[in-house]
Amino acid sequence: MYILLFILVAGLLIKFTMTTFFNKDRLHFSFDERRYFSDEKAIAKIMRLQLVKIERIFLVIMIIVFLAGAAIFFSGNIVLGVWLLISVIILQLIMNIITDFRLYTAVYDKANLVMTFIWLVLIAGLIVLTNSYLL
Repeated sequence: MYILLFILVAGLLIKFTMTTFFNKDRLHFSFDERRYFSDEKAIAKIMRLQLVKIERIFLVIMIIVFLAGAAIFFSGNIVLGVWLLISVIILQLIMNIITDFRLYTAVYDKANLVMTFIWLVLIAGLIVLTNSYLL
């Protein structure tokens, strides 16, 4: 079962890489910028936030944590390997929190604040469920 989890997270990282570096239609992984294209002021504000740089930094960190988790998992420490794998998912959720909060400060869309709260709840739930499953 853990192997499937590693495959799913690897797929997430591949999708993240494809969206961030190779997709010309979408500029961001953490949100769909196409909904802002009708408002030129909003898209200009979003471009000034430099969210692509933040996403690329998170992508590199997530890949490093994933590779470290895989190495530790396959070397015998299953619990630490799974926690590092879960940390990759938590890092993505933290990136979503940062993105939604920065989008809120740019365009003042309350939906971004709601999503920030939802990401926090998901992080807490992920930690609790992983802790109860592993222990």
